[in-house]
Amino acid sequence: MHCDDKRTLFVLKEGIEKTWDLLKKSDYEDKTMLKRLNEEILEFQEYKKSAMS
Repeated sequence: MHCDDKRTLFVLKEGIEKTWDLLKKSDYEDKTMLKRLNEEILEFQEYKKSAMS
């Protein structure tokens, strides 16, 4: 895995953590944040899978 891939994964992970914190503040009620979190996790998983190939 190249350092660019590692950096991208790090940035994607930070985005997930930030969205998670916002979702916690809404007491897990914000459906927009739930959808966003799901999309960010899927993007992270897809990128990680492609970077490992």
